[in-house]
Amino acid sequence: MNKSELDTPYVLIDLDVVDRNIARMQDIADRAGVSLRPHVKTHKLPVLAHKQLEAGAAGVTVAKLGEAEVMAAGGVRDILIAFPIVGKQKLDRLIRLAKHVNVTIAVDSFAAAEAISDAALEANMTIGVLVEFDCGFRRIGLETGEQVLELAMQLVQLPGIEIRGIMTFGGQAYQAADESELLRIGREEGQAAVDTAQLLVDAGIAADIVSAGSSPGSQYTAFVPGVTEIQPGTYIFGDLMQVALGAQSLEDCALTVKVTVVSRPEPGRAVIDAGTKVFTSDGAASPIGTGKGYVVGHPGIKLAWMSEEHGVLELDDDERALAIGDTLEIVPVHCCGVMNMVDEVAAVRGEEIEAFWEVQGRGKSR
Repeated sequence: MNKSELDTPYVLIDLDVVDRNIARMQDIADRAGVSLRPHVKTHKLPVLAHKQLEAGAAGVTVAKLGEAEVMAAGGVRDILIAFPIVGKQKLDRLIRLAKHVNVTIAVDSFAAAEAISDAALEANMTIGVLVEFDCGFRRIGLETGEQVLELAMQLVQLPGIEIRGIMTFGGQAYQAADESELLRIGREEGQAAVDTAQLLVDAGIAADIVSAGSSPGSQYTAFVPGVTEIQPGTYIFGDLMQVALGAQSLEDCALTVKVTVVSRPEPGRAVIDAGTKVFTSDGAASPIGTGKGYVVGHPGIKLAWMSEEHGVLELDDDERALAIGDTLEIVPVHCCGVMNMVDEVAAVRGEEIEAFWEVQGRGKSR
């Protein structure tokens, strides 16, 4: 089936670009001598997780327990849940999951760790944890190395859990003004992780895993001596956020949204059949002046604004031949949100559709 036959709006995944992106990040990890544990919250698809694993990834990272369950059901056997597990219902699910796969949990509090310990002890098993600290993003994690050490010293007294190391996420890389600042942030993230892990080692606490790295920053974080693992996610698809940071180019953007022009209210304006319920409102405008997306092959078209179901295009003089019924492909500002908005995507090579994939991790926010 040719992609031109698809109804719209429809999310397309270019497999040739995906393959290149997977190979490039795996090469970075291999050259740095670190493990790659890609964050699958971006694609939410076991089939793509297996592509990453076959290329050399050591396991996967997920944002939520629900994503972990989807990956485990899809045959993935080594999973880091980079999110606190809190509440009896989730602990029950965690224990069921841990009976079938190697699972590691990020923790930043004694309360969460103690509850995992109690649940694991009751189930007669041991669950691995990484102590999470904040290297500057100010979202989650302990703020200082001393706090990490203090928590780790408490955790080693708990039965049922095993400290496997530490982790951090340098989300501030997404605010980098240019490549030199991105390099600095990536290296600082890695060094902070290494220094924090060393505090544990000096106190006689094992810290075999030193995990860090965002999609834009991993290319630098990976090469900090002592980092053992990186966990980028968005790199598999790329998007305009990565382009803005210089981490990827437009040619590296594998995910596009096919849309149809449904209205031409005036010569310089057109309306497409996709708005925030497909593209989401996440992320700043395109770094190349094309608004809230990039229309492939049409730099003279700007995705100016969106409501829930409508996308409004502003047209340069050269683009005013655009007609009702014409189709376009648009690179979104942030691909991760788009994947969580649709039930199914089309995997394409060139103009031909190779497969249709159900987005199995969609909506798994619990």
